[in-house]
Amino acid sequence: MVSFDWIFFDCFNTLIDDFDQTGEELALLPVYSLPVAAGLYASAAEFRQEYHRWRDRQWQMDHREILMKDRYQAVLQARSPQSPAPEIEQLAAAMVDCFQGCYQQSLRLPEGVEEMLEYWQDKARIGVVSNFYIPHWPTELLASFGFNPYLEFVLDSAACGWRKPGQSIYGIACELAQVSQTERSRILFVGDHLQNDVLAPQQFGMQGLYFDRSQERSSSPPPTGVAAIMHWSQFRLTLFDQT
Repeated sequence: MVSFDWIFFDCFNTLIDDFDQTGEELALLPVYSLPVAAGLYASAAEFRQEYHRWRDRQWQMDHREILMKDRYQAVLQARSPQSPAPEIEQLAAAMVDCFQGCYQQSLRLPEGVEEMLEYWQDKARIGVVSNFYIPHWPTELLASFGFNPYLEFVLDSAACGWRKPGQSIYGIACELAQVSQTERSRILFVGDHLQNDVLAPQQFGMQGLYFDRSQERSSSPPPTGVAAIMHWSQFRLTLFDQT
């Protein structure tokens, strides 16, 4: 028997896929080439590596979200501290503009997601809780795929200031859903990131279901004891009859 009233979905690589089938960021090559054209890097790969190192260090510090422009600006300014701040800011803004075009063109829907949402529409209330670095973009992108009728709210880390797996964003999502602390177990969180979408929500008092993409992307298979699906066709009431 289903023991939840709400489903909180992750967005990217859960409801919407990005980049290529394996998750490789080749679509962002034009973005990463802009600081090369400005003479700050020898290659797009060099910028990408430096950006990822900077991002990973930031994620280890706390769970505050940092907007994409601020991320790029910090990396570029550290690379070239002698460059005037307005020039760095202008380059970072150009990179964000380029990203928006490139990224949107890489998006597509995973197989079966529309049928899954239609199936659950009258069985549970649905929200989206997503990490992203441009405010409200998950809302706009989900709307562009026609998902608005299924969703009661979309919460993104850039808009609220906090990212998964920190507890703040889960708390804000519960407030939007008007779910009290004692009722968190009535929420099922579903997503492709084991820590962000399963383990951390469970620590917050929710249930978790792992969308296992390990056969097609560089993610981990579910550990023993973690409920998981590999295709949206598996996410039906019968799944819970078996658990």
